[in-house]
Parts: sequence; C-alpha cells; structure tokens
Amino acid sequence: MSQNDLAPLQRQLESERTARKEAERLFEEKISELTLANQQLQRHVDCLPCIVVALDSDARISMINQAGCALLGQPASALLGQAWFERCLPQPNGESVLLPLFRQLLAGDTGAKGKLAEYAISDGSGHARLMIWHIGLLTDATGKIVGTLSSGEDISEQRQAEAAIAESRNLLLKIIDTVPARVFWKDSELRFLGCNAAFASDAGMHSSAEMIGKDDYQMVWAEQADFYRADDRAVMESGAPRLFFEEQQATAGGETVWLRTSKVPLINDDQQTFGVLGIYEDITEYRRIEADNRVHVAELTALNTMLIEAQNQMLRSVKMASVGQLAAGVAREIDNPFAFISSHLMALKGHVQDLLNVVDAYQKAEPALAAQGELLIAIKQAKSAANLDFLQHDILNLISESLDGVQRARTIVDCLKDFSQVDTVEWLPANLEKGLESTLNIVWNEIKYKAKIKKDYAGIPEIECLEPQLKQVFLNLLINAVQAIDERGTITLRTGFDEQAVWLEVADSGKGIEPEHLDKVFDPFFTTKPAGKGTGLGLSLAKNIVQRHRGQLEARSKPGKGSVFRVTLPRNREPAPERS
Repeated sequence: MSQNDLAPLQRQLESERTARKEAERLFEEKISELTLANQQLQRHVDCLPCIVVALDSDARISMINQAGCALLGQPASALLGQAWFERCLPQPNGESVLLPLFRQLLAGDTGAKGKLAEYAISDGSGHARLMIWHIGLLTDATGKIVGTLSSGEDISEQRQAEAAIAESRNLLLKIIDTVPARVFWKDSELRFLGCNAAFASDAGMHSSAEMIGKDDYQMVWAEQADFYRADDRAVMESGAPRLFFEEQQATAGGETVWLRTSKVPLINDDQQTFGVLGIYEDITEYRRIEADNRVHVAELTALNTMLIEAQNQMLRSVKMASVGQLAAGVAREIDNPFAFISSHLMALKGHVQDLLNVVDAYQKAEPALAAQGELLIAIKQAKSAANLDFLQHDILNLISESLDGVQRARTIVDCLKDFSQVDTVEWLPANLEKGLESTLNIVWNEIKYKAKIKKDYAGIPEIECLEPQLKQVFLNLLINAVQAIDERGTITLRTGFDEQAVWLEVADSGKGIEPEHLDKVFDPFFTTKPAGKGTGLGLSLAKNIVQRHRGQLEARSKPGKGSVFRVTLPRNREPAPERS
C-alpha cells in the first residue's frame, strides 16, 4: 500500500482520536457538573432540620443529610450503603417486616406508600423514635423506579403529649360520670357533644356515646325541646351563666320531675361562644318534702325525733349538692396542671433542639479538632448561644414542675373519691388533721380566691371515729367560713389535745355573727344567708354528727371581727345507746 493510500486512513484515525478526546472532555465536564450538583444538593438537604434519606432499589442508604446522621448517631460515611430497614427495625430473622412493603412500592403498588408513612427508627442511643415519613419515588431517564427519597419528622413527643391529653380527658370523663348530678354539653347548633352516664340514662340511652350528634327533639322530652333550646340560645347569646333555676322534665319512665339546673356558655380561647354546658339534679323529692313541711310545720315541730331521722336521710342530699357545686371547680383544678404540662413540653422541645445544635457543632469539629482552632471557637460560641448549662438545669426544673402538676391532679381526685364515702358506719382510728387537710383540698377552689389559710396544728393523736362523717362537718365549717368573708380574708385552722379530748377550730376573719343569732346557728333551718343561698341545715347536721361522737360543737363570734367554731371529741369512744 502506498503512502498516498495511507493518508486517508491516518486522517480518519486522527479525526476519531480528536472526537474521542472531545467526548472524554465532555464526559469529564458532565461528571464534574453532576458532582457539583450532588454536592450542592447535599448542602441543601443538610440545611433541613428534618431527616432526609435516599434509598436505592435494594433499600440501601445512598444519601442521608446531617439531621439524619445526628439522629442515628453516626457519620454519613458509616451509614452509606447500609440496609436501611434492617438497621432501623431489626427482626429476629434478620429481615425487617417493612422491607416487603418497600419492594411493593418500587414495583408500583402505591398503597404501600401509606403503610410506610409512619414507623419508628432507633436513634444513636438505641431509643425508638416514632417518625412520620413523606416518600417520593426516584426514577431513571427511562422512567423506571430506582429508589425513594424520604423526609422524616420526629413525632415521638407529639404522640406522648397526645397520649397525656387523652389520658387527662378520659380521667375527666370518669370523674364527671361519678358526679351524682346530670351533666351535658352541646355545640352551637345545640346538638349534644357529650354527657355523663346519669344524663344518658335520663334520656333513655344505654351510653353517653349514643347522645353525641342528637338534639332535644330526639329525646324523651321532645315536647319540651323548644323551651330547652330557647333557654340554651339565651345563655349563649348573653354570654352569662344562668344558675340554680328550677324546671320540669319528662323522663324515660314517663314521669315528670323537677330539676334544679345551671347553664353556662362554652367559650374558646378566642373568646367565642361555641356551645353550652348544663348541670342539673332531680329535686322532685326535695320539693315534695318542702311542700309537706309548709303544710305540717306544726307537726314537725312537735315530732322532733322524726326530724333527727330526716336529718340523717338528708345528709346524702346535702353531700350530693356540695359535690355537684364543686364539680366544675374540680374539673378546672385538673385541667390547669395539664395545661402547664403541655406548655413545659413545648419549652422542652425548643431546649432539646438547641442542645442538638451544640452536638452538631461538635460533630463538625471532630475531624479537625486538633488542628483547627476556629472550630473550637465555633463550638464555644454555639454552647454560649444555646446557654447549655442553663438548659440542662431548666429541663430538670420543667420536668419536676410537670410531675408536681400531675401529682396535684391525682391528689384532688383521690380526695374527692375519699370524701364520697360519707355513708360508712364503721368506727376506725383516724387522724383528724389529715382528714381536715383532705377536706381542704376538696373546697380549695372555693377558698383560694377569697381567703388565705393559716395552720396551727398540734399533732393530735388518732381517735376512733366515723371519719367520712367528720369530714362532712369540716366541709360545712370551711364553707361557712369562706362565705362569711366578703372580700379577702383569713381562715385559721388550729388543733390541740389533752388527756381526755382532742379539739379542732376553724376561725375566719369575716363579718361575724350577731349576739342574738349566736345561740340559734345550730337550730334546724335557721340561716342568716339570703334566700336561696342556704338551707339552715349545715350546722345542725354538723352538730348532730359531733354529738353522735359524744363530742361538742361550739361557736363564738364578734360582729365585724369574725367567728370561731370548735369541735371537741373524746379520745376514748363510749358507744352511744341505740335509739328505741
């Protein structure tokens, strides 16, 4: 072959070499662009506060951001290429139950995405962190699914808070169900949002759940529905409660009963009325007795022994009325501790985020900590900005205060349950100071806005008594003391003892009792309170209980200075003779 014949071939080879070099150059540029784009993408996802992770078709980690590394407690170099589901939720057989769902998703089963939307992973400390996941599918140039890109948000604390709220709501509903009064609440359209079991029974329903969504036209009292609904609307429109009014109602048994009802508007945080809350008690028997008393007052005066028995019978009614009036206060006392628990949890979330920022600064500095002084300065600045020492101390304080709130709610509930055992007839040793404290917890919502409590306890010994009935005495004395105070005053609790007896005093700084009334305060039906504010039976019942214990209930008072009621009880009980 001649030189002339080789020339075209050489030119073709040279052209191919030039084209190959150009292709290699373009490929290198493309690789550089992709590398730069990947680095930029990594920087972007590293700025996100939530975990972002990309999985290839084998469910192995192909990319993870710094938030994910921080949560898992390992650098990206240690995580890339690892099997994601086996690492997060290891199973006894070595394969995660979520992996088949992932494979279904890559195969085009969109229903699997919903099943993968929420699952827990193990953090760097080995604790399970419940996450909510937003999953996107990664495809190649042909549209084939080659993996997933997911972002995850830690909802562990949110679920814990939701569980605490649900627990408090269930507890409140149980308390409302134990209240002897009927309780219900409606929305702005006057449909029932809920009620206690007693109200549902009055309505002829088997459970409170059956009431939800219904209105008065679907109840056994449908003929009176227009009246009830007009009354409810008036309360909501005025924004003012309507308290202790009497009305009639048809029952599931076909009877017509008298009720003593109170209604208050339900107002949200934006001061908007969104419904009405009602509470009532059946006073049919009370009204019948009241009518009989008006007719037979002369006979009742002559038959005083019958009145003593009637007092014992009415003890339950007075106790029910007292607990009914206190129920709303108890509910508020329970709600308040859980309100600041929620607030503290939100503060804790912010503090923990600051701590994670400090940890993140340490992680960035670790590879070059020995040689990079600037990173050391950055770490110190991050700690200073986050005020790490304060956070560590404040978190413990917040948790302690939250636990105190929970304990306070439990104490109130325990006292209420203990107080309800008024019918016991068993004589047992008891500490009256503890009984007074328990009763004080019950009425604290009535006292705290009007009086300061002072205590002067002598550490009296236990005596054998009917403690629940004595708590009823303490309740009457405490309520009378706070009602005697017009503005703001002081209630002083004192105890003492000697070889024969123990004594307990409830003193108030109220308006006092006029001398001509002092000898009558223990008489049945005597009261100095305005009409509708008192029955005149509280102190009479209290004295009856104390006398049953072979003790004395005495009063002393100065008008304008206040009153003192003293309960004196023998240390050694002598059984009272049985009535014939």
